[in-house]
Amino acid sequence: MEKRDLQTDVPTGETNLLQIVRSKLHVFRLTYVLSAVAVTIAFLWPPLEVAAYLRFRAGQWFIARTFHKIIATMLGLNISVKGQPAPSRPLLVIANHVSWLDIVAISSMLPAIFVTQHGVASWPVFGRLAKLSPSIFVNRDRKREVLQTINHISDALGADDVVAIFPEGTSTDGMAVLPFRSALLGAVRETLHKAEDLRAVHVQPVSVRYAGPNRRLAAWAREDDSSFFSHLLQVIRLRRIDVTLRWEAPIPADIQADRKALARTLEQTIRRSAAQG
Repeated sequence: MEKRDLQTDVPTGETNLLQIVRSKLHVFRLTYVLSAVAVTIAFLWPPLEVAAYLRFRAGQWFIARTFHKIIATMLGLNISVKGQPAPSRPLLVIANHVSWLDIVAISSMLPAIFVTQHGVASWPVFGRLAKLSPSIFVNRDRKREVLQTINHISDALGADDVVAIFPEGTSTDGMAVLPFRSALLGAVRETLHKAEDLRAVHVQPVSVRYAGPNRRLAAWAREDDSSFFSHLLQVIRLRRIDVTLRWEAPIPADIQADRKALARTLEQTIRRSAAQG
């Protein structure tokens, strides 16, 4: 009598064959995507280095956006967009943080200077790319470095750049939005102190929400044990990741704006926005 798999009711031999085929396909996809990522980096890295050396910001924006669009396509990132980024400058973007994929999703449609944890700067390859993109690195555990970061953010805003901050201070599992830290929002007042002719900095909240069966696997919470590369391999295996960016109305923050009150307003807005999906 022919043996059958108890779960699928398929002959055992066919089940083993399907498992072998799936395994081969996983290996093929991993090899293909990793090779494609390597080729993309090799192709875009030199001009990005040149653009950064010449301080040609438009070139950095273009290359970074192109890179993230390609990466989003390779990883199967299916991005749904509600609302749109504000055209006003300077613009400070505030988002909840679920995964490094947040940066890929946001940057694929709006080039921005991301404020990210200082440890990212030491990552092989990707750390250097983050510096060139460019990024601002922060060590929230050292007050002096936080003050320096605020100064860097205000310089970027004063130059009419777009700066993006994850005020939760860490990434989460995507199930809830953590309380926002207000310290880096001090860059709003610092910017307006430096540019006396500037009346307000526009602060725009955007919620990032992953959906579908791969929602939890797309998240990369800091308490997770997996390294960046391990999570990258996991993401490649998923084939499709659904993510929604919901852009809310920008808030004009003037020099009188209280950063703690602003942080509470942004937190409430993003928590409500993320719940809508």
